[in-house]
Amino acid sequence: MKYSIEVLKTYNIHYDWKTIYVGINLDLISYVEISKYAVEFLTNHTGCENSLILELAWGAGNPDEDYRKLQMLLVELNNNLVEEDDQWDIEKRKWRYCITSHLKELNGTSHEKLLDELSEVYADFGYPEDMEPFIHYMRPSNDYNPLLYSKEKNINRLLSLFEEFLQKEKAFVQFKQV
Repeated sequence: MKYSIEVLKTYNIHYDWKTIYVGINLDLISYVEISKYAVEFLTNHTGCENSLILELAWGAGNPDEDYRKLQMLLVELNNNLVEEDDQWDIEKRKWRYCITSHLKELNGTSHEKLLDELSEVYADFGYPEDMEPFIHYMRPSNDYNPLLYSKEKNINRLLSLFEEFLQKEKAFVQFKQV
């Protein structure tokens, strides 16, 4: 599923060119979002004359060309990111927090559907260890035995663990905002 930079705005998460770059690399957003962000950037920075940003705002219509310009812009701004960097992880976690929050909002009363979609996010983000406690098909840590409880109690337990995760992620991404 593709998202928009609007999801970052909705959850009041600071984003910039690095966030857009990571979103593109993780295939979370379409290339149109590069152009949308460039227009937004120029609106907020009226004196900006950076030729790469101006070109991105017009949108080349060619994803490869836009991606190349985005990479060049990051180098120019001294924001060259690689997947092993801490900054990459921060940007990735911003997306993950917003996407999981969005899914929670979208599936308010459909708890099983929410848990299914969270398991997809878990896979899409490379099976992060901190999401394991609320992934329904993972073996529970500690001594919890789901066979001793009703389906409803098990779902409520997973949702509670998901809420804990969201609160921790929110604190992390808001603390790391630049």
